[in-house]
Amino acid sequence: MNWVVLGSLLLFIASVYTLRLILIIPCFTAASESNKDGKDSSLLKLKQEDVRGLQLFIFLGSGGHTGEMLRLLQNYKNILLNKDTTLHVGYSDNESLKKMKKLSDAFECKVKFYEFKKAREVGANVKSSLKTIIVTLLASLMHVVNIKLHMLNKPHLVLLNGPGTCCIITTWFKLIDLLCLFTSSNIIYVESLARIKTLSLTGKILYWLADEFVVQWKDLQTPYPRSKHFGILV
Repeated sequence: MNWVVLGSLLLFIASVYTLRLILIIPCFTAASESNKDGKDSSLLKLKQEDVRGLQLFIFLGSGGHTGEMLRLLQNYKNILLNKDTTLHVGYSDNESLKKMKKLSDAFECKVKFYEFKKAREVGANVKSSLKTIIVTLLASLMHVVNIKLHMLNKPHLVLLNGPGTCCIITTWFKLIDLLCLFTSSNIIYVESLARIKTLSLTGKILYWLADEFVVQWKDLQTPYPRSKHFGILV
C-alpha cells in the first residue's frame, strides 16, 4: 500500500511539474499573430499600467550589444527608468560598466551592478574552458537568485539582447520559475539591429525561451512567427 501511495505521489508531482514546464516555456504555446501596431508590446503595457516599483534586469553584452542596450534604455527611459525603478545591471567587461555608470548619472532610478564572468576566453584550452564554464554557471546562478528575490511580488522585467551569456541567464530564470511554482520572469529578448535576414545564434536559442521575442526588421517575422516587430528600437 505504501508503494502505491508513493507511486501516486511521484506521479502527481511529475504531472504538476510537466504542466508547469509547458506553462513557462513559450515554445509550447501557440505562435502569436503578426503584430502590426505594437499594441501587444510589454513595454507599452508598462506605460499604460503606470507601473511603480519596477524591478528591471538588463545584461550588457559588450561592444555593439552594450551600445544597443543603452540606446534602448534611453529610448524607453520614461517607462523603465523613473525614480521608483530599481535597475539591476549585469555586465561582463569593464568598458561596459564604465559606460553604464556614466549614463546612470542621468537616471533617477536606483542602480545595482552584478559581474558575470565570460564562460570562455578566446584561445583557452579545453581544461581551462571547462573550469571557467563551471565557475561562470555557479556565479551567474547566485546573481540570478539574488535578482529573483528582489523581483518577488513586485512588477518586474528581464530585458536582454546580445551574447551567449544571455542563454545562461535565461535558463537559470526559467529553472527557478519551474521549481518555484508561483513566480514568473517576464523575459523580453530584443534581437540585434544588425540581424536583418537571419537570427543570431543566441537569438535562435532564446526564440524558444524568451516570453517575448522582438525583431527590429519586418523580414524576420515570416520565418519566426513567434517574434514581434515594433520598428527600429535602438
